[in-house]
Amino acid sequence: MADSDNSTTLSSVTLGGSGEGAIKASPQSDEADPALNLLRDWLRAQHVSQVLCRFQQRLETRVLAAACPASMDSKVGYSIAYQAEVEAATAALKIQDRLPRTPAHSLLGVVAKLEIVVGADRDIDDPTDFPWPHIESILRDLKEIAGSVPLERPDRSIVQADCRRYQAMAADLIGLGNHVADLPLGQEPAVGVDTE
Repeated sequence: MADSDNSTTLSSVTLGGSGEGAIKASPQSDEADPALNLLRDWLRAQHVSQVLCRFQQRLETRVLAAACPASMDSKVGYSIAYQAEVEAATAALKIQDRLPRTPAHSLLGVVAKLEIVVGADRDIDDPTDFPWPHIESILRDLKEIAGSVPLERPDRSIVQADCRRYQAMAADLIGLGNHVADLPLGQEPAVGVDTE
């Protein structure tokens, strides 16, 4: 016996294609989904923050090992690198703050939003405590249904440009703008920073 009240047509999702769990793009899919753009921005900011953290840690080691005369130059570079890392981490946090106001227009958008939540918590709390294993379980289920968000690492030149921008902001903030060119890694801040 057919149910005459059930006349809703379900949209079709095609799993497969290139990559794990890719779905066919539709106007309501990844191109038009602000949550996917938010995830890409957040991942880029997170990556830049991690690059600047490693750079700052290397400079910290140099400052600790430097002799007194060379110590001042090392401290200036370290201060800029430290503040640049803070600026980059703050940018990632600001993107996270936009998450509740950013709508998802697709299941991949929901996946993207959960990726940010789970990814942000990895640095803060114990991932084995409630509710994180449960949220990760939901994320895995959604990925099985909708596929994974196709993510690419930002190009090295983009990461380096972001690093230079945060270092310039940091130098201006701590009043050392004229010292940016004197950073130990070359003529411009962050040149030579390992972006991998």
